[in-house]
Amino acid sequence: MMRALARLLGRLPWPWIARLSMLVSIGILAWGLPQLVDGDWSRFLTSTGHHAWIVGWLFVVSHLARSRTLFNVAGAWLGGWFTAIWLSLTLGEQTGDWLGEQDFWQLTVAVPIIEELMKLVPLAVVLVLFRRRRDAGTPGAVDLAILGVAAGSGYGMHEDALWARVSSSGFDTPLSWIFPTMHTDVGTVAGHAVWTGLVGLALGFWATHKDRRITALVPLAAVALVTFDHGTWNDLGTREEWRGALLDGWLVPGLLAAGLVVALVVETRRVQRRSEGTASRFARSIPAIAAGGSTPARKVQRWHRAHVVLRLMALRAHSLPSLERAAARSTSPEVTS
Repeated sequence: MMRALARLLGRLPWPWIARLSMLVSIGILAWGLPQLVDGDWSRFLTSTGHHAWIVGWLFVVSHLARSRTLFNVAGAWLGGWFTAIWLSLTLGEQTGDWLGEQDFWQLTVAVPIIEELMKLVPLAVVLVLFRRRRDAGTPGAVDLAILGVAAGSGYGMHEDALWARVSSSGFDTPLSWIFPTMHTDVGTVAGHAVWTGLVGLALGFWATHKDRRITALVPLAAVALVTFDHGTWNDLGTREEWRGALLDGWLVPGLLAAGLVVALVVETRRVQRRSEGTASRFARSIPAIAAGGSTPARKVQRWHRAHVVLRLMALRAHSLPSLERAAARSTSPEVTS
């Protein structure tokens, strides 16, 4: 029964289903957004600018390291906007009825756990899909970090619109130019985009090193850290008592910034090494490839296909560490006593 279902699902035209889902989601967003914003476009556009900044710069600087496309990033954002917040509000309402909306355990435990886990749904979908297609390669740490940032941004923007607020502080500190979605006005807190971005980065590290079981502890530790950061911020009492252990709120954004730098360097070099330098040369030739189109539509088509090739190079390269270690184990001499 399950095998028959798996075969049936495998025959479905998933690329077209994904495109149709994207169009339907965008249509629902366009229809419902005016009602959600309720005329307060200034706040919403400010929040949009802050969240778009962090997704935008990460998307640009990861050009040679990522295997995910703009379509994938938009899908993660919509997953945060729709799926994650709907699940969070539904489950949070249930725990609120049981514990009380302002109960200590509701604010510091139930809400943070629910929200941080629900924002990972888009990332979980990606990991499950690639688990079924092991021969295709694997997304890297930068890939899952940018998907995490996008999902967290979608969630944060919906939450801001829902409560008619701007939770982010913008560009008022040096690190805020990297993460303007942080709140630094009354204390410092990372915010949804940074929280989910850090967990995504940790998941990506695990995905590229799954042959080492201990690496599964990395995303678990990341989830625990961001949940603790989130929970201690939600309650004023714990905020005053525990924020010092989190470097007054700077620990999570600091870890994400440092981790992204390392991941970008390592994964860009990995793609270059796996492709023997072809990736960077091919990336530089994309404008010329696109210009060879006879019509504007053909130019766009050639540009898109060239980027697909570049993303496939990255996807293959990110499976390199596990493949190299497996090859080393298979060729190492057996030690006998």
